[in-house]
Amino acid sequence: MNRRQFLQTPAARLPAAPAGLTASGSGATPERRDPSAPPRVFLFNDGRHVGGLDSFEPPITPEDHGTIADQLAGSGVDALVLFAAGAHGTVLYPSRVADLWGDTVQRWDHYVWARTARVLRQLIADGHDPLKLLCDRCHHHGIRMIPSTWISLHSGNRQTHQNLGRWSAFTLDNPQFQVGEDPDPRAAGLLKTRFSFLHAEVREERLRLLSEMLSDYETDGVELNLTSAMPYCRFSDVDRLAPLLTQWLRDLRRVADRARDLQRRPKPIYLRIPAHPDAWKLVGYEVGLWLSEKLVDGLFCESSFTEEEGVDQDVDLAPVVALTRGTRCRVYYAFHTNLYRQFARSATPAMIWAAAANAYAQGADGFAIADHVWAPNGWPWTSREYEALRLLGHPELLAQADKHFLVRSDIRDEATAGWLPGRNIQLPKELNPGESHRVTFRVADDLQQWRRLGRVESVVLRVRFRDILPNYDRVEVHLNEQKLPDSILRKVDMTYRLVDQQSSTHSITPYGYAYDFHLDPARYPRRGRNRLRVKLLRRDPDIAGRLALVRVDCRIQYRRHRHFEDQPIEY
Repeated sequence: MNRRQFLQTPAARLPAAPAGLTASGSGATPERRDPSAPPRVFLFNDGRHVGGLDSFEPPITPEDHGTIADQLAGSGVDALVLFAAGAHGTVLYPSRVADLWGDTVQRWDHYVWARTARVLRQLIADGHDPLKLLCDRCHHHGIRMIPSTWISLHSGNRQTHQNLGRWSAFTLDNPQFQVGEDPDPRAAGLLKTRFSFLHAEVREERLRLLSEMLSDYETDGVELNLTSAMPYCRFSDVDRLAPLLTQWLRDLRRVADRARDLQRRPKPIYLRIPAHPDAWKLVGYEVGLWLSEKLVDGLFCESSFTEEEGVDQDVDLAPVVALTRGTRCRVYYAFHTNLYRQFARSATPAMIWAAAANAYAQGADGFAIADHVWAPNGWPWTSREYEALRLLGHPELLAQADKHFLVRSDIRDEATAGWLPGRNIQLPKELNPGESHRVTFRVADDLQQWRRLGRVESVVLRVRFRDILPNYDRVEVHLNEQKLPDSILRKVDMTYRLVDQQSSTHSITPYGYAYDFHLDPARYPRRGRNRLRVKLLRRDPDIAGRLALVRVDCRIQYRRHRHFEDQPIEY
């Protein structure tokens, strides 16, 4: 790539703190990351979808298998969280205690998964251990390698699942360990075939596997998925589960400490848990006790419990941050990027930066992109992925990065864990005449600071309505108790717009209008929690159906310096 091409890429135009200045302009020395410090930016990866196992035909080389580690070199990612063992019991390396992917198969039922098994066996037959290869490759790049597994195994049966390859003999042949039917109404959307952690055999199988990951490989700890398919028993048995899970973590801590001493390598234990403390008791998690006994080194906090739930930039981390302060445990936000918008299926860099900035503003120690595979523009990655990653470990650079804040809406998989507290699902909302609806959103940016320096390019609040007829219908919008005047409003007509037929639909949906308010950064939004109130004053009586508030976005764009434009000449 020549210099002109490079300067035209988005990554080349990212904000940077001037030498000798922090992003706040205070004159202090900018933060320098110690390479031996705990990781701050994590990328989750299932180890199959991108790279050698699913994408490359066999035979492959060790270098091919290292692709998922190599792509992180210089990206800003500190740690790869690798799903080395899946929810159905098989693993992606030659384990002594678990089945390799495909071990149960007699005749393959899945074309792609058959390739995965053949590639794994070819590497192993050539004398290579796929997990060791990735450990070594990550360490070559200065990246931590943290294998991950589910606590809740998902059972199957020989007739249906044996020839798919991802189920182990343990999960196929032990239906007696399933949670089964649960009369609690909260269990209606949960997988009945998930294994119950009340069974000693299930706990012992998981402990053997994690002990192998910690002790037999130069891994940098382990990550345990404690959010998917909660709870790991019937709801009526959660009080029995809690002490068993705590004791199991004590046993795992002893294993990790022995491995640390033998390998002279830190062996942290990371747990993925619901962000809200009220959820912990409902599923049997004694998080306060785990912290007091130093059983855990890092908490990945989630507010989306399947990837179908999509983007949430506004998780409340304050309670868990307060609980962990004074302990050795660090707090991270595990962010899911699925957007489910008509023209974008994944969060943009500005949306990811907004989520990370909001997490840091609440005292988080770091940030994780927690999708099983993150490839918003396909794979291999484009410059846009590296653009998004580069800033995530640098709160002082995020401070003046463009951001796109979203009010959470359009949850697709509400049944699976809709009973859990701490979810902030505010839209869509249908309105009757005279009715108001309030939503809130968090903004990390100190716009007063940047406005004084002349660096705020624009702040636009978009309020999206479905089925609104603005020549008759009247709405009133207040932000932080201040009515937004029509003088700063631009209406965007989306009643019926034909679009490129490559789109999922031929017209823009939902039908309606966007009301774009071009805000004065001297007045709003404010740093922290912002409150929006929308009131429907009048509705056309000749139109059936109800007007709805469907989306609220706030975009903040910066310039690199006052009066400096990135592209001052257009022709």
